[in-house]
Amino acid sequence: MSTLYRINRPKVISEAFEDEVVAVNFDTGSYYGMRTTALTIWNLLEQGASRQTLTRRMAALYHGDQQAISEAVSEFLEQLRTHDLIAEAPAAGADIGAGPAADHRGPWEPPVLSVYEDMKDLLLLDPIHDVDEQGWPARKPDQLV
Repeated sequence: MSTLYRINRPKVISEAFEDEVVAVNFDTGSYYGMRTTALTIWNLLEQGASRQTLTRRMAALYHGDQQAISEAVSEFLEQLRTHDLIAEAPAAGADIGAGPAADHRGPWEPPVLSVYEDMKDLLLLDPIHDVDEQGWPARKPDQLV
């Protein structure tokens, strides 16, 4: 059985724009940009997908060497895991499957994860995401004087 991956919510949020997705990891304060093939992979991960399914989908959507596509998908998944953007999906999750064949395929480009840390301090200070059931501005027990 292959491992399924999912977006590592709730610590990671993302927003898709026309040709890019931006993801934020609130535990690290870093944010990330993904375009082209990286955007396609991220969108598939939103549904829960295995490495094998991602490789098959990329090969169906893009012209390229199957081995190069497989290696690039594996490397990209490892980058996403290293930055704690994805996690293994629960065993009960279902893989998204092979999907429909593409009518027209574009050229293969390895996915790129752009990492930004210029707002790290601000994102880590965000009090809205640092609250418990009492809400803000209540102090957490470990912050009491």
